[in-house]
This record gives sequence, structure tokens and C-alpha cells, in this order.
Amino acid sequence: MGGGASGPSGSGGGITVNLDAPAVSSGPDLGGSEPLPDLTGYQCDEVGNCSKCQPVNILSLGQPAHYGANSGSTDNTDAFQAFMNSNTNGTATMQMVKKFTKIADLGLDNYNILILQALEDNEYTGLWSYGSDDAAVLQDWIANKGGAVIAMSGYGSNTSEVTPLNQLLAPFGITYNTDNIFVQNDCPSTASWGPLCYCAYGSIPFQNWSNVVPDITKNLAGKKVGAFMGRSITCSGSDCQTVATNNFDTTAQSNIVGVAKVVGKGRIFAWADEWVTYTSQWGLTPDTQYDNATTYAQCVGYTPHTSYAVPQFWYDVFRWVAQTTCLTIVLPPTVSTVQQIVY
Repeated sequence: MGGGASGPSGSGGGITVNLDAPAVSSGPDLGGSEPLPDLTGYQCDEVGNCSKCQPVNILSLGQPAHYGANSGSTDNTDAFQAFMNSNTNGTATMQMVKKFTKIADLGLDNYNILILQALEDNEYTGLWSYGSDDAAVLQDWIANKGGAVIAMSGYGSNTSEVTPLNQLLAPFGITYNTDNIFVQNDCPSTASWGPLCYCAYGSIPFQNWSNVVPDITKNLAGKKVGAFMGRSITCSGSDCQTVATNNFDTTAQSNIVGVAKVVGKGRIFAWADEWVTYTSQWGLTPDTQYDNATTYAQCVGYTPHTSYAVPQFWYDVFRWVAQTTCLTIVLPPTVSTVQQIVY
């Protein structure tokens, strides 16, 4: 398949359609026009070159997050995996590898996106270690085969968790710092109720987007996602495209929360935190407690269901890194207005 199988140069056959060409007359009715071809299941570039859509195949490497609202029970990245497998109309699939595996042994040519999660056996022991050979394989897959990487951090209290991430990403000029950003003191508060992070299961609302990569952030303007105890990012090189910055934590080693890079034929997106994977942060259904405006009036506008746009975040990030217009995310009818995706 190759890393870029679902992108503009993907496999599966291609056609060229000149969308600006005049209608062609034929047959007995010389004044009629040939109908345009049915392009369902195809993606086309700006000059009319179309390729058949292929599912975006995603591989998640590392331990899933488990410190969300339910602290290790149901609020984890497993639900994120199930959602991408079941709510994308067959346009995406996600698999997980939770045991240390050399990059060369992952079979990356079968995937379009590699998600780097907690690269460790568990939070306290067993950090994975990667060498220059692993980084070289990753470099080749991204730059020459059109593969894509999404990286996240902040999975636990041990800041050394960034070590294996940096072993793989440093050659691209991207490194995670050993600080803590999005801490309890960053919670929004009111004079009457004090800190309100409990309304969002403990996360800090974030919305400081830049528009340097419009395909990622143009539909996130004024919208929020949740974060808690992440690691800031340092990016070197003129090709760094910072899409989100930390505008309130002055102790951070860097103000970068999200950064994107185009590397040859492929792409990298690094995000400072992992809470965007939690089921609680998607907020697809109203919470019976915090979304009850009668008993929790102070939480109106502060819950994931009423204020977070996590579905839009992932929709935009996945489509940008995979270089595809084919991927779709189907949301249940219970979502609020802010959670609806701008396609």
C-alpha cells in the first residue's frame, strides 16, 4: 500500500476530469450534454486529477491514555480506536501495538498514519528506546513514501516519557520538553464558584489557535479542546508551522502546543497533550450531572458537550496529515452545535 496510499497519488486507479471543460454534445440530441462522471468515492485535486479513495489506515504505537475522567476504567484511548473504526463509514481503520517493536518491524507500508502515544511499558517503568536505525526507517517512510506521524505526550507524571518520542522526532527538528503545561492553576474560574475544571472532568480549555495551516485550524477558530499536564514542544527550522500556542503558562520551556511539518512527501503533527483522545473530552452525549443546567448552572459553557470541538480537531488533523479528502467522521445526533463538524 505505502504510506501515501490514500493521498492524491494513491493506488487504486486514477482518472482525469477537466471540471472546466464545456459540455460535450453527442448522439441524436446534439444540443444535449454528457453528464459529468459520478465521482463518489474519488478525491480530486485543483486541476481535475482524481484518484479512487482508499481507507486511511492508522497504527497507534504505545500505551493508550488512561488518566481521564474515570482514571483507568472506561475513559481511555481504546474508545478513540473504536470510534475511528466504527464511525468513519469505512474511510478509516485504527489498530494498536502496545508492545515495544522496532520501527522497521511495524510494517509501515501497510499504514498511512502512525500515532505515537506513551512509548513505555507503563507509566513508571520500561521506557522504550529507539536508535538511529529506527529514526532512519521513519524518515524514509515519511519523506519518500508519504507516511504521516501524529505524536502526543503528557501521559503520566514522569517527564522522562518524552525520551523515546524525542529519539524518533529529533531528526525532524521536533522535540518535547520536560515541563508541565496545562496545570490546575490554569483552570477557568468565577468569583462565585471558583475553578470550574471539574465541569470538564479536570481538563483545561484551550483555544489559542494560529492560522498558519488553515486546513488544520480554520474551522477551530473560537472553539476549544481540553488538555491537562502536557509537555511543551520545541521546533527548529523554517519549515516549522506552529498551529497552537500556550498563552497563559509562563513557566513553560516553550509556548508551542501544536506544530506541523511537511517532510518530503509526508507530514508530521505534534501535539502537547493526550486528552484529546479521551471519550469524556469528545462529550458526544450530555453528561447527566454537569450538563444539567438546573443543578449545575455554573457548568453551562464549560463542559465538553457544550464547549469542546474535539471531533473537528481530529477530523482536520487526520485529513491534513494523510493528505486526503476522503476521510469522514460520523457523529451521533446527540452532539451539540459546537461539536458538529464543518466538512
